[in-house]
Amino acid sequence: MTIKNDLGFSTFGYADDIVIIVQGKFAHTVREIMQNALNVVAMGAVIKRLNISPHKTVMVPFTNRRKTEGLGPLKLHGKDLKMLGEVKYLGVIPHSRLTWNQLLQKIIRKTQTTFALVRRTCGRKWGLRHNMVHWLYTRVLDPPYFMVPWSGGPRS
Repeated sequence: MTIKNDLGFSTFGYADDIVIIVQGKFAHTVREIMQNALNVVAMGAVIKRLNISPHKTVMVPFTNRRKTEGLGPLKLHGKDLKMLGEVKYLGVIPHSRLTWNQLLQKIIRKTQTTFALVRRTCGRKWGLRHNMVHWLYTRVLDPPYFMVPWSGGPRS
């Protein structure tokens, strides 16, 4: 679900996860727009009889600036929101500096573990046949780590 408006923010939701994106040049302006966005989303949730938990809600400023003063604190239901350097959203862990190091390290560890399990199953002189190893590689190792879920699909 994507909601765009002329209030200066965009909202993207999937299942029970939601992202509010605000961009701007000045921290104080971004903070005001974000607080307004939180208020609008909270009101919409009340109307739809949904609950937004302030202790599960976090703010991650994606910026190259060293200082993030002026961006917080944001309030939801009267409680201050935490500002973090990274957050997991739909299995992806973007860092506030937009580096993908932690996600890539996690993917490498999972791939190495899975590959070690497949290799252990397929010993040198015994184990699975070549076609079964190929099937494991193409169906188990390859797909989960080379998908790009936010790409919008193939282009022709």
